[in-house]
This record gives sequence, C-alpha cells and structure tokens, in this order.
Amino acid sequence: MENTMTRKILLSTVAIATLMTTNASALTVEEKITKLESIINTQQKEINSLKETTEDIEEMDERLETVETSSLTDKIQLGLGMRVEMNNYSNTYADGTSYDANGIWRTKLNINMKSKIADNLKFSGRLSMYKNWGDSTERMIQNDSMQGRKPDGSQMYVERAYLDWSLNKGSTIPVIVTMGRQPSSDGPSYQIKEDTTRKGTYDALAFDGAADGIVFTALLNKISKGTSIRYAYGTPNVLDNEANTDQQMSYSGIDNSSFENTSVTGVFLDQTFTSLPFENLAQVYTVSAKNLNANSAYDQNTSTPQKNDINVGDLTITGFMVEASKINGNLDLFAHYSRSEAKPNGENIDMDGATSGQGKDHLGLLSSTDNDTTTKSGNATWLGARYTINNNWKVGAEWNKGSKNWFSFTSGSNDPLNKLATRGTATEVYATMKVNRNANLRVGMVNIDYDYTGSGSHLGAPTKISTMTAMSGSTVTIDKTSNAYITFNVLF
Repeated sequence: MENTMTRKILLSTVAIATLMTTNASALTVEEKITKLESIINTQQKEINSLKETTEDIEEMDERLETVETSSLTDKIQLGLGMRVEMNNYSNTYADGTSYDANGIWRTKLNINMKSKIADNLKFSGRLSMYKNWGDSTERMIQNDSMQGRKPDGSQMYVERAYLDWSLNKGSTIPVIVTMGRQPSSDGPSYQIKEDTTRKGTYDALAFDGAADGIVFTALLNKISKGTSIRYAYGTPNVLDNEANTDQQMSYSGIDNSSFENTSVTGVFLDQTFTSLPFENLAQVYTVSAKNLNANSAYDQNTSTPQKNDINVGDLTITGFMVEASKINGNLDLFAHYSRSEAKPNGENIDMDGATSGQGKDHLGLLSSTDNDTTTKSGNATWLGARYTINNNWKVGAEWNKGSKNWFSFTSGSNDPLNKLATRGTATEVYATMKVNRNANLRVGMVNIDYDYTGSGSHLGAPTKISTMTAMSGSTVTIDKTSNAYITFNVLF
C-alpha cells in the first residue's frame, strides 16, 4: 500500500515538472496554475482514499486478532496463581545442639487451565513451578509424581490434568467420572489459612499431593440434599525421601519413591447442611493402599542395591472432618481426625547402619525387625480457627498432634515442614492482610515438638526422641523445629 502511494506521488511530480517545461508558449501563467491545482487536488483525493483503505485494513487486522484471541479463550480459560515466600528455620537436635537457616526465599507459580469441551465434558489442569531462589537445576528425583509440589528447578510440571465427564445428566443420581491427574492437593482445610476457595477434594490431613487415577462421583442431592459419594482408584507414586523436609531420619540414601505395584482405593462421603446459617462441609472417608513399595539403599562399599522394589505391606487411613465458615460473618472453624493402620508383611530393605556404625538397618513398614507382621496403629488430630477483624485483616491459629505410628500421604504438601505428618505436636499462628481482591500477605510462625522419629516416612520403626540423646545419630535427629515465614499470595 505504501509503495503504491509513493509511485503515485512520483508520477504526479513528473507530471508537474513536464507541465512546467513544455507548451510554455501555449499556456498563460494563470492557465498553468489552474492546471497544477487540478492535478494536486486529484492526487490529494487519491492519497486520502489510500489512507482510508489503510486504516480499514489495520482495523480489520485488529478485529481478526481479537476474534482469534477470543476463540482461544473460549476454548481454554487461563488463571494465575503465584506465591513468594521467605522462611526462617530453627532446629534443635536430640543432643541439644541447634542450627538456624534464615532467609530461605522461594517462588511458587501456578498456571491454571479450564475448558468446556462439551455440555457433559470439561477439562481442568494446572502447570506449576516451585523453586528456591537461585536454584535452576533439576534435582533428578526418580519416579517423582509430586513434581511441582516441592522446591525444584525452574522447569514447569503438570500438577493437575483431568477430565470431568458427566453421565446421565438430569437423572435422579447423576454420576461424574474424573480421569487423569486428580485435584488431590490443597484440600480442606488449607484454604482457610490461604484465604482462598477450596482448591482440592480430599482431607488434607490424610492426603496432599499429586495422584493419577479415576474417580466416580454420585450426586445424591435429589435423594439426600447436599450429599455426594465418591469412589476413587489410583496408582500413585506418593513418597520420596527428598520430597520430605523432615530431617529426623538418622539414616540416608533410601530411595522409597517407587510405587510401581501399589494400588489405592478410597470411598469419600461429602455432606453440606443447607439448613445451617453458615457455609459448612463434612467429610467421612476410608483409603486403602495395597502393596506399599520401597527401594533398598545402596551398599556404601559396593554401590549396588541390596534389594529392589520390595513390597512392605498395606496401609489404611480412615477419618472424618468438619468445617464451618463465616459463622456470624467473621469466624471460621474446622476439626479433622484420622486413624492410620499399617500392616507390615515382614519384608524389609537393608542399608548400612548409620546410627550404630556397624551391621545393617532393616527397614519395613513402620518396623525395623525382620519378619515383623504386627499391625501398627496411629492417629492424628488437626484443629483450626480464623477470625476476620475487618475488611483487611484476619488472624488464625492451628494445632495438630500425631501419635507414634501416625502416617499420612502428605509428602507433596506445599508446607515446607509437612507439619500434618508430625509424630508429636505442631502449632501455628498467623495474620493475613488483604492487599487487593486478588492478593494477600501472610506472616506466621510454626513450632513443632517431635515425640518420635520418622515423621512423614512409612519405613522404619519410630523411636522416642528422648532415647536418641545417647545415640550417635542424635546430631541429625530433630527434637524441635520452627519456621517464621512471610508469604505473598496472588490468585487471578
């Protein structure tokens, strides 16, 4: 378009020059001026017409770009979640020594996706990155299905990717089939502290992490108002020592991330009571994990594994939870209770003794004895409250306690201390300031007092902390730990 305009201007210039140099005797000055004005007016009209055409084309391009963008966003809606946090850790070991690690900065990025494929088929997904500042290399964790749930390099991971397929919609009992990487992280009641809507499905005291599987949800609202029941099946690789920030374990080198032959089934009953004058949720559940696996440590002398992919037994977690939100408009309360029951099959993995300096440690399902098949029962309680002071400030407190043999599938928790796995007592206090409708700032303190070793691990018999002071491994066995943190959250 610009070349055409330039060509016309050049031709007009040539025409004018020709007019001025030819037929000079035949035309008077006034006739020459009139002729020139006619040529200029004609060319100006053509220039104006070209400008209008150019503007029309540019406007058309903008409209096409808008249509293309709208078409893309109609197909898939994007959302953003980002958290910047600073942690200050303080550890006291069983031998009385202590260690502080201050100013540990991290960034968590979530890119959320939603798409309505058809009236009865929807897609949801989440890409995530979680890294320590300055850390840009992958840690090479094998079989890590918790990718994106623990600090790693700057790569993005698929944290969620599932389809919701609605069957027999409009019938008495509609059923939804959820397939893929499930919404099994950030479940209730984490959203109260995070000051967000609930982002996960399952009780966070029992399970918090990425899980692949298939879930059938029956909506019983027409039979019993506010009731739904779920049946879940999956094969999650949910445990990894490197993903567990609890450093109580007095041994190292165990790769227990392999869950290749593990199968997990669960039944969950959700109930909301519409007659109550505040938001509420109750959940009862049982989850059974069959054939929990473990990989042996490498022999420190030969660098060869002693055993591989050993089945160490079965685990069942049963529990319930209740939430009550916006009581009188400003009070939120919740209570959770879970019971774990581990059934070792007598198998164990071997590793060079780290605490005794000789022989080998035998590590089975919550056991350190060969051929131990004794059932190990544990339990945990989690309580919390939050109070809204005004439009800008909220304060809250949480308390949880786990027994000697308590174990939960929470190694994928974004909590750097994985406090809900504690075999002991954990307390947390925090204050949240609203920055705007999409962002908040939270400051808080977590204190954990361990009663037994091995919090967060299914391998090895828990040992009472008070007995560790006379052992050589007491310098790496944490007695107490704390974290003073600041977190900036954005959800958009």
